[in-house]
Amino acid sequence: MTDQTPPTRPVGPDPPADDGYGVTADGFVLKGIDRIVADQQARARAMFGSDVDLSSGSALRKVLDAAAIHVHELWRALENQYYANFVTTAQGEALTLLGLDLGRPRRQLWATGEVVLAVQDQGPDRAVVVPQGAAVRTVPAAGKPLVELRTTASATLDAASPTATVGVRAVERGPGGNPPDGADLELEPHWAEVHLALGPATVTVTAQGPITGGELDEPDDAHRARLLGVPRTVWTQDAVLSELLDIPGVRDAALFDPLGGIDTSNAAFNTYAFGQHQFTAGRQTGSPYFFDIVVAVEPGWPWLPEDGDVPAVRPAVVDVVRQWRPVSIFPDLRPANQVDVGLRATLVVEPGHDADAIRGEILDAVHTAVGRLRLGRGLLHSDLVLTARSVAGVADVQNLRLRRGAPVFGEVGHGGAVYGDARELSVGENLALAADEIAAFDLDSPLIDLQVVNS
Repeated sequence: MTDQTPPTRPVGPDPPADDGYGVTADGFVLKGIDRIVADQQARARAMFGSDVDLSSGSALRKVLDAAAIHVHELWRALENQYYANFVTTAQGEALTLLGLDLGRPRRQLWATGEVVLAVQDQGPDRAVVVPQGAAVRTVPAAGKPLVELRTTASATLDAASPTATVGVRAVERGPGGNPPDGADLELEPHWAEVHLALGPATVTVTAQGPITGGELDEPDDAHRARLLGVPRTVWTQDAVLSELLDIPGVRDAALFDPLGGIDTSNAAFNTYAFGQHQFTAGRQTGSPYFFDIVVAVEPGWPWLPEDGDVPAVRPAVVDVVRQWRPVSIFPDLRPANQVDVGLRATLVVEPGHDADAIRGEILDAVHTAVGRLRLGRGLLHSDLVLTARSVAGVADVQNLRLRRGAPVFGEVGHGGAVYGDARELSVGENLALAADEIAAFDLDSPLIDLQVVNS
């Protein structure tokens, strides 16, 4: 006789109703494996009776547990599909498709690797300094593509150290920036003539292993950050800056627009009596409207075409702004003033630590931190102290003073830059920069004076 006893509910607190799962007002609520197992056991009791054997060793329990795993995977797939519709949560190919909808395809990376720089015939007591951003290219050959690279660190070559190994990064994103295996390299002749005073010396370049990586796509976090920054309007400062920062060789950019653009909320526009008097004494009716764009370039990138055969930054900026500016709105493009910064301090290290290694690690950390600074962003004394103390083996940082060199003249004066000004600040004083200045930190800068003593 069939047992007519109604099935009992699973032991424990009542689970939430099924309508509490899936797409809800708070997002997608995933049904957990425990809830799936409880539902399946409840249905088994309803079908086979409340006395059905659902112990861990029963055959029915093993079948239900195996099915529960597949059901849970289905719920996880549904959750992923739901969150793939939003830029903040999408991953992988879903994020790529969202970028295509916004007109921002996922970018490929730059090829990277290392090269060996070697100097010959430099003469006695003479050193050749190859700065960061030096232009390197494959030697032109018939039937082979010309690949351009940039060095990512500076190198000093002399009689005591005639060779140096530095990193390089391709100028072009994608597989086109991967030099062919075994390709011969050289300093770009025009760039070297403009930026290096080699005299009788010659500098050769040899690849230290393969230079690859251009075939890889940028990671999700970098692509997501670009998509979240896409402006939704055609003409705003953010819209123009978003386009400028995508130009190869642009480290940062800033717009100086005193009237606020064409959609200004300046109070003067609300009080102007049209037809009664002139708006300003120096402007005539029908004259174009101008604003300033200050661009900071990455080390070594040429601003003008005559500075080297590598694609210059200014023409690329002009092409981009031309597509975004309204009629009769014209930009005045100017390079930013690069300010070399340094520091003087005494490091107290714990016994048993390599003083040279600690010094190099601190300088690398400062170089990375300064490289992230934006236009007009100064250097905080407290940040450098924390950076130095975070290095293993450093017991104390004493008498840390920031130094600044004279800014490179960039023909801009929005923030009151003082040319020819080089000074050392007091202990605890922050290094402030003008709105048109950007900080640069060279690992071989004469502004660096780090003394290391044992505790």
